[in-house]
Amino acid sequence: LPTVVARDYKMTFHDEFDGTRLDTTKWGYQYGCFDPAQRSQAQYTDSPDNVSVRDGYLNLTARYSPTKTKWDGTQIPRTCKHGSVTYDAPFTSGMITTKTKDGKVLYAAPGTGFYAEARIKLPSARPSWSAFWGTGTKGAYPANGEIDVFESKGYDPSHLMSNVHTPRIGEPNKTTQHQGMMKGDTATSQSEFHTYGVRKTSDAIEFYFDGKLTHTVKMSDIKGDNPFLDKDNNLVLMLNQMVGGSYLAKQSNWSDKTYVDATKFADDYKNANGAGATMYVDYVRVYEPKTEADKPAQPETPAQPTPAPAPTTAPAPVQPKPEPSQSAKPIAPVTPTPAPTQPTPAPTPVQPAPSQSANQSAQPEQSAKPSQPQKPEPKKPSADRKVTTIVYSRYHWVTTIWQGFRKWVITVWLW
Repeated sequence: LPTVVARDYKMTFHDEFDGTRLDTTKWGYQYGCFDPAQRSQAQYTDSPDNVSVRDGYLNLTARYSPTKTKWDGTQIPRTCKHGSVTYDAPFTSGMITTKTKDGKVLYAAPGTGFYAEARIKLPSARPSWSAFWGTGTKGAYPANGEIDVFESKGYDPSHLMSNVHTPRIGEPNKTTQHQGMMKGDTATSQSEFHTYGVRKTSDAIEFYFDGKLTHTVKMSDIKGDNPFLDKDNNLVLMLNQMVGGSYLAKQSNWSDKTYVDATKFADDYKNANGAGATMYVDYVRVYEPKTEADKPAQPETPAQPTPAPAPTTAPAPVQPKPEPSQSAKPIAPVTPTPAPTQPTPAPTPVQPAPSQSANQSAQPEQSAKPSQPQKPEPKKPSADRKVTTIVYSRYHWVTTIWQGFRKWVITVWLW
């Protein structure tokens, strides 16, 4: 799947072809000649020879069958008619569509947007013209529009053309085509299975080969009436293998019509087991954009009520209940009572106490030293202080004699 489809789309229709017969609740048969204007040479039937389901695949097998049986048992040649021209159509083949032969739509991809994909292995019969395609549900062709996921040419396995048909300006009975070739390992389209997909959005129609974008038609590039802008114009899906027709002219030279007339290559359709002339379809699946309800974000939002356990913790108000128990703890001054029990072993704490007090006493002394200015007196006398001390000690005897002489003079005077 393209990344955007795998991420943003959901499957809404599918058929895996796992049964033993076509699921007619999903598919209807196409009958008779188809698109005789292209001179196609196969008549579609619901015969198991042409449409069968087995081994997990839908088989659309083209066969060489030049005659058919009338109601009365007689054999008549198979022919198709376009206008007044009748021409031989000696082949039978298969075509299924999500609409019944009576016009009842069994399924249609929504015009609002979708991705449709089929896994297919193509036939190698040279005049085979196989396709996975669809037309709109509103109006008649070509006003309803056509989307060809791919159309192939049996003689060139690499030729896988995607196309969008819309009414031509001024000639509404004809179409304007917006073609593009698929790219990738297209050369193995007849030997291996590949996926062919188309995504329609409001802005463009995109074509995918093996999940890779190969061609885009922008809505803005479609001039004139564009039926694909109508969100109510859904798409009926179709799978078929046509035989012969003008489309089989060579792409490089449309005048080369070697394979347009399939009768020259009838042997390619004569194998009893349908080898080389069978279009194998593994599955058809349709996806639509997810809505808000489909996105996994919503299942996550109910998961967000995981805060709901927070309400369980919200009984944290229960914690106030232990708070009174904590208040009971201060009420019980029992904790101070153990404190007096500690003084009882005071002899043991006494030992740390003096050591601590000694340290504490030493510490205040150290702290007192910076605070007290008397510290220099005992330890660091200044130079002036030293001189004063020396002078005083040197003349002390003179002072003593003088004081004694004064006392004697006063005594004699008084006497």
